[in-house]
Amino acid sequence: MAVEDFLNERENSFLLFIPAQDSSILIAAPHHAPLGVQQLPCPSHNSSDENTGWIAYHLACMLKAPCLIAGNYFLDPNKHKSSDYYKKIEELQPKVLVEIHGHGGHSAHYDIEISCGSRAKNSFSQKMATLLTNAFTSHPFLQSLSISGDFEEIYFRATKSLTINTNEWLAFHLELPQTVRENEEYYLAFCSELAKVVSKFVHM
Repeated sequence: MAVEDFLNERENSFLLFIPAQDSSILIAAPHHAPLGVQQLPCPSHNSSDENTGWIAYHLACMLKAPCLIAGNYFLDPNKHKSSDYYKKIEELQPKVLVEIHGHGGHSAHYDIEISCGSRAKNSFSQKMATLLTNAFTSHPFLQSLSISGDFEEIYFRATKSLTINTNEWLAFHLELPQTVRENEEYYLAFCSELAKVVSKFVHM
């Protein structure tokens, strides 16, 4: 099956891995479903993060990085070390992991929330938020989005995510609003700026 077929799949569960030569960065989306599919079969995470697989895929292509996407998944893969999703990340041992998530706008305190999972790594998430804010100034839509990487201020802290709360790699948990995820022009512009920012963390 082509990548597009997987990412447009509306019913069957799948784990899609797209390899790349350099695995220092891994882009991932654990809760993907195509636009219009709002529910996952997973009891503990039944709300999907619509279109996050597409964003992860495009971001990975821009970075020439590997990509890992769990679609229509039957369990919450980033919260179980026994999941094939977690095991694949563990196998790759990236230097930087970027997980793409989506929120519905009801609980988030900001349009885009960035977390590294703990107060101890707050400086990394705040640095990414600052770099993105500066990068968005030239884009009419993106510059209107509020962004925070402050663990004390954001709602989506990813404290229970095992792929984020680890010392095996530097992990970023990005929560994106529906307005970004549903508009291809917006999310491609977002990916273009995020790719430049993510590459900076590999060389830190």
